[in-house]
Amino acid sequence: GTKNNTIERRYCYRFNRLSHFSNATMVLPCSEDAARLRSLLAEGDLLHPFLSSHYFVDRTVTCRAEGAMKEAIMNTIEPSHVQDNFVDLAASLAICCGVNPLPNDNDSYSSDSSISICPMPSNWNESVVKSEIHRRRLQLASEIGGQKTLDSSGKDWYPRRHIVFILCDGMGNSVIENSVDHMSTNDTDQDSFFAKHNQPCRLRAVFPSTTPAALTTLATATWPGRHGMPGWNLRDKKGCDLPGQNCVAGPVVQLRVLAEHIIDDSSGKLASETGFQSWDDVFVEVPWARKIYVDKNACRPEIQEKNKIKRKMIYINAYSGDDYQNWSQGDNGTERSDKSEGNNGRKRSASDFSEWQIGNENFQSETQTHQQHHSTLFETAKIEETAYDTLGTPKGSADAIKFFRDGVDSALSSIANAEKNGDFTFTYLYTAHPDKHMHSLGVEHDEVKNVVQGIESEIERFWRILGDRELLLMGKYDSNSVDLYIPSTEESKRIDASIIVTADHGHITIPPEDMMTLPDDILACLEYANVGVWGTGRHAYLHCRAGLQSMLQRRWQTNSELREHFLLLTVNEAIECGLFGPDCMRWQVRPRLGDFIAISTGRKTLAKPFEVDRCQHYCKCQGAHGSLLPEEMSIPFILLAPPN
Repeated sequence: GTKNNTIERRYCYRFNRLSHFSNATMVLPCSEDAARLRSLLAEGDLLHPFLSSHYFVDRTVTCRAEGAMKEAIMNTIEPSHVQDNFVDLAASLAICCGVNPLPNDNDSYSSDSSISICPMPSNWNESVVKSEIHRRRLQLASEIGGQKTLDSSGKDWYPRRHIVFILCDGMGNSVIENSVDHMSTNDTDQDSFFAKHNQPCRLRAVFPSTTPAALTTLATATWPGRHGMPGWNLRDKKGCDLPGQNCVAGPVVQLRVLAEHIIDDSSGKLASETGFQSWDDVFVEVPWARKIYVDKNACRPEIQEKNKIKRKMIYINAYSGDDYQNWSQGDNGTERSDKSEGNNGRKRSASDFSEWQIGNENFQSETQTHQQHHSTLFETAKIEETAYDTLGTPKGSADAIKFFRDGVDSALSSIANAEKNGDFTFTYLYTAHPDKHMHSLGVEHDEVKNVVQGIESEIERFWRILGDRELLLMGKYDSNSVDLYIPSTEESKRIDASIIVTADHGHITIPPEDMMTLPDDILACLEYANVGVWGTGRHAYLHCRAGLQSMLQRRWQTNSELREHFLLLTVNEAIECGLFGPDCMRWQVRPRLGDFIAISTGRKTLAKPFEVDRCQHYCKCQGAHGSLLPEEMSIPFILLAPPN
């Protein structure tokens, strides 16, 4: 009742600086909207990134019980409460490629805990959550990379010869359900390829459920609270202003990373022109691709000792050569005078993967040995991308499928060459579809279904070709050749390969009437409102004018529409609830999130005024994502692997 709520709030006030795990126990913030969040998580209306609804159901029962205040605040976390997340998948891929699954000594969770907001204390290494997450990552690595064994030096090794990771942007489980055929029969042979192989309850997206947060997680195997890119157009500033010395600090910027260059979206300037000296200043975590052969703490000892790479890294997408893709493969973004042509004719620094990747903090010119490491490690291929003006037409979906087919063929060719040479490979194939279609058309559009079905067909073809070495080495990958080919029945002819298919997030359709703008009295309290119809408006970061935080909260609570459709949490509350992961948030990341985060609990989305006007004028639905709805957070886990 009211009395218990008052006691709970008073108790929470004493612990308002940090929520933490202690002996596998979690303390949660207790504001009114934080309590609503827990209730929605318990009911399954929203999904937590790494905790199941059972944890919150148990906690809700405890909170309602009469008794000691401590029991009203805390709830024990059991291993069964932990849910596999996209971060765990990224970590398992890194493990399979040779990266130590344990944190670096130089990057321990306790090293910056005194200046971080943490859902856990610095001594959480012994906690149930840490142990369970680690166990699950090793389990995923075994499923993907084959049963763990020992190599010649006595170290762990996952022996699968070829690992293929396919990321289909936006293709959440609800999108698959809406797009592919599911037969109402017990005969699983009649189900679609995805339906037969998907484990829809296995994996959740990171929060925010957006592409920059997820792809940076994939590149670093860390949570959004650690890697620095938990969303689009993040507000930041380098340096500190001093009176009469405006040149000391850089300007306030809106960092945008998924573009040809990493830029300040408000001015269009390169990030390097606004005080960010290298990409280390933008991404505060290094990509694991760099760690494979340069980080003495991250890479397994046998790889360092033999000075060679266990897996060739193959990256295939429409954006190879842009700043973000090069960073994910290890480039530091530091400009130097010695320029040369890149893999795709793009002007680049002395190597696609510069000294930042190979651990040279001084960014000196690369050596011949570094060049050899680069050529040994990476292979990139660029495929075409669908034009925006074709979206919604048969040509748009046909082009999306064709370009994905080209990516599959490129991967098959690289794997065939590796098979001939006896190489191990990791192949990463990314497609911007069906996300690109859904943002323009909504989830239910027929052309979206055509794209998903086409992707499904191509992945099935991919898997069939990998099922027979002779077919792979033939080099004829078109559907007619595959259909005419009589497959071998000998298990020894099968390529030792696995394919993992997933998405970075799901999607929902937002009709024009569910797009709304912030009212003037709320805007008067803000310096920056990170909103937008395609995603940011579903987890809006709100930066208040100095001293107006309480005024914003009061005005928000008096607005019935905002109060009904959004949870207004302080960013610290969101961190304490574990929404950005179970790890401490880096202090460099925290300023980019502002003071509050407004999380949509349904389809209502905070948009910019011109977006609302445009969509209402054309009566146009838009696809969106970024919040915690099951449609946004539930992503597929499709694992295709040979029998053990």
